[in-house]
Amino acid sequence: MTDNTTEAEPVRPRLRDLNDPLTPALFALAVFVSAALVFVVQPMVTKLVLPSLGGSPAVWNTAMVFFQGALLAGYAYAHVLQRIRSIRGQVITHLVLLVIAALFLPLRINGLLGDPDPSAPITWLLLTLAVSIGAPFAVLSATAPLMQAWYARVRAHEPDGKNPYVLYAASNLGSFLALLSYPVVIEPILTLTGQRISWSVGYGLFTALVLGLAFVVWRRRTQAAPPEPLAPTAPIPWRTKGLWVLLAAAPSSLMLGVTAHLSTDVASAPFLWVIPLALYLLTFIIAFQARPWIPLPVTFLVQAALVASLIGMLPFQSGEWAFMFLVHIAAFFFTALMCHQLLAARRPPPDRLTEFYLLLSLGGVLGGIFSALIAPVVFEVVREYPLVLILTALFRPWGRGRITIRSGSGWPRWFR
Repeated sequence: MTDNTTEAEPVRPRLRDLNDPLTPALFALAVFVSAALVFVVQPMVTKLVLPSLGGSPAVWNTAMVFFQGALLAGYAYAHVLQRIRSIRGQVITHLVLLVIAALFLPLRINGLLGDPDPSAPITWLLLTLAVSIGAPFAVLSATAPLMQAWYARVRAHEPDGKNPYVLYAASNLGSFLALLSYPVVIEPILTLTGQRISWSVGYGLFTALVLGLAFVVWRRRTQAAPPEPLAPTAPIPWRTKGLWVLLAAAPSSLMLGVTAHLSTDVASAPFLWVIPLALYLLTFIIAFQARPWIPLPVTFLVQAALVASLIGMLPFQSGEWAFMFLVHIAAFFFTALMCHQLLAARRPPPDRLTEFYLLLSLGGVLGGIFSALIAPVVFEVVREYPLVLILTALFRPWGRGRITIRSGSGWPRWFR
């Protein structure tokens, strides 16, 4: 009798790292740490240049424009890096650039340009920041979109891989906590020299974290095929891209506008400058959560009431400064939250993720340039702040139809 039985094929084990919570945790930790380094360095470096330029709000706003520009450079690099199909090739390239950028450390203000030119202090500040911190800041800034793009590929067969944008909430949480910790914890405890050395050490630890993440991902997929590039989806219409830019530009402009307004017309206190930036980051955390703490319909309602109240207050520069400060801050917060929630509702599929963040960063730079560089030349007083605040009404729904975020019912035709 012939034995027709054949030896069973060995069952190929399922990719372990897809079921293990370690890999998602490492991705979340990486974006959290990189964002913390990116945003703790902003008040630190600005404080380093204050002795040369003074402590006016214009110094902070100009520094913010630089950081937004460096963020744009980092996001552009993350987008271009996606042309490398192999995720291993992308990780190696990023590690190499992290090491090259480390040559600019330890963190310090480079004296290559000498003392600031009184006739062109803005140019001096932008160039000095570029040669001092530009390279490590830009490479670190690329982490958030890069990690989300890699996460979408590594977790492509898992439900959470369909929404890598939740990592953006972790990124902004790191930014938010780092920014608040600077005046409360870091500045009182460490000297500026200690801050510079500690940040440089943190950069080295982050590089080691990325290396460890790469090792874990590669090791846990040895029994499965490497993550393939995501299937391409339809190109994003130019109208949608333009709306992304506008929705990102408005909160960026408002952040600098409300900072200038509060510092000149309400209360002059340097510590107030950090509050709008912290709230700006908090709106990103809420907007990109899987389940936002504040639903968009509630945001619409509160934002309308606050802006209406604020418009009535704008002609009056005298009054209870604490009350005026709270109303301005609340109106800014809910307006920025509205714009960022609208962005989150219109985020593209994961294969278009880096393009989405690149355009968001472009909008942030344009909004910052308008408020920090153009508006002070065009307007004698802070006009850009109420102007942009009123223009954000164009993003609100109108009409009698029921508002549905995904379908666009109830929105102006140009916004759908």
